[in-house]
Amino acid sequence: MKKISIVVFLCMISISMLFAESPFKIGLSGSVQGNQYGILLPMWVSQRVALVPAFEMKYAETVGMDMAVGLAIRRYHKVEDVAPYLGFRVGTALFTPSPDNEFDNERRVDMIFGPNVGIEYFFTERFSAGVEAQGNFTKSHEKSLRFGNPGGLNFNTATMISVTVYF
Repeated sequence: MKKISIVVFLCMISISMLFAESPFKIGLSGSVQGNQYGILLPMWVSQRVALVPAFEMKYAETVGMDMAVGLAIRRYHKVEDVAPYLGFRVGTALFTPSPDNEFDNERRVDMIFGPNVGIEYFFTERFSAGVEAQGNFTKSHEKSLRFGNPGGLNFNTATMISVTVYF
């Protein structure tokens, strides 16, 4: 009986530590960037640094699937109600045509990388909204029209708006 009590006690402590009030552990964000919608998973690795994996997917039955995966790093100047940051991001976008696509049957991979600057406003420790300005260098596949320069290297600017819930 004593062993069971100790195990139950240790489990309760572990669970309470898992759900303890710890600001900025991991978040789930929805982002809007023009006509693109994405999911971000900000993970704080220190008091001022967050790694931010990003995912985006679009699918049209007779056209194909367009999927993007990226990773950003953010270095926050200060983390208060208003938290400005500088960062860098890198990612790839992959188009896979549908077998039903009669006009386009070639996979294409485009690369994107560049600096960003943003600001996040924390309504509470667990909820924020942010805006980000990006400078993007892009390397397109030779048949990609994604960035308007097939096979070329481009530079463009973009903005992103996001809303995040932290756990």
